[in-house]
Amino acid sequence: MKVSTTIVFFALLLVLGITNITAQSGSACITPNKENARCISIYSCPVLYDAVSTTDPQIIQFLKQSQCGFSSTPLVCCGKQANYVTRTSFSDNGGAAAGNLLPPEDQCGVQINDKVLNGETAGLREFPWMALLRYRNASGFESNSCGGTLISDRYVITAAHCLIGAIRTFIGDLISVRLGEFNTQTAKDCVLTQGFNLCADDPVNVGVSGTIPHPQYDDTSRDRLFDIGLVRLQRSVTYSDYIRPICLPSPNERATVGNFLTVVGWGRTETGRYSPTKQKLLVPVVEPNRCAATFRTQRVTLRDSQLCAGGEKDKDSCKGDSGGPLLNLRNNGQYFIEGVVSFGATCGTEGWPGIYTRVSSYLSWIKQNLKP
Repeated sequence: MKVSTTIVFFALLLVLGITNITAQSGSACITPNKENARCISIYSCPVLYDAVSTTDPQIIQFLKQSQCGFSSTPLVCCGKQANYVTRTSFSDNGGAAAGNLLPPEDQCGVQINDKVLNGETAGLREFPWMALLRYRNASGFESNSCGGTLISDRYVITAAHCLIGAIRTFIGDLISVRLGEFNTQTAKDCVLTQGFNLCADDPVNVGVSGTIPHPQYDDTSRDRLFDIGLVRLQRSVTYSDYIRPICLPSPNERATVGNFLTVVGWGRTETGRYSPTKQKLLVPVVEPNRCAATFRTQRVTLRDSQLCAGGEKDKDSCKGDSGGPLLNLRNNGQYFIEGVVSFGATCGTEGWPGIYTRVSSYLSWIKQNLKP
């Protein structure tokens, strides 16, 4: 049954909660069923237009996932169906196939590109695998002090120094992980676009059932080798536009010198203050021998399992970004996690790159430590 354009508009705006997406009409997109399609007005997409009046929560979810933009009318990724072909894509177990603890390759590293608000601020739905690690000290004070990256519906990857060592003395114990966060200072993350207040889903806080720092990591070592760890969540999380897993690299998938990678986090900015909003920054991969020589002057020995990136003035991962991802982008538009923020010199010092743990060096260790 057809419904009026007014009903369609307000159904999508009020019931589905249209968010801040700015894809152009006619641009390529991928439907929730992984079809290649085009982003067009919902009024030009009969299969989804006819579904707006539904009360079926599964179809409503499909409509929400089909949003790809908003101009004077809602834009949708118009495929052949108005419902999921299977329930595995966004099921309660996060879409992972039975017996496989990591998400299928076509369901990781995918995001909906939002408009950048200003400078290097990420969009509401950019980098949906980002995690904030929350700690509580002996006095009961809670803080966000490290980042992490969702790799499945049950596990977050981070740095080992975010789990053991000095952080427990000075910051406290890890108590929970926040997913789907954008602005840490607002209870609801919204952006005013074309006169409408467009809002993200509420962040999700999940308790921690266990941590797995790499057993060879030594928090007293200047070299910070094996600086990688896993956080097991107390429950599985459901994927959405705001919470999705990153892809792991393949064993031979490595960035080369001169490639620009993306580091994301809520760490200190050039003003010296922590950013309340999720930030992104492109950093170049640095020649390993030159980087190793630089750090050798500070009695730090780097290994092949570490990656150097950055070194430009005032452009760096910084305190508070620890444990967060260094992201690489495949030709098909999927992101994968190239590195984990480990350490560096004073933030943003020219000629001193940041040091990242190379994730491809630890694939076997990661997979051996995942459990249902």
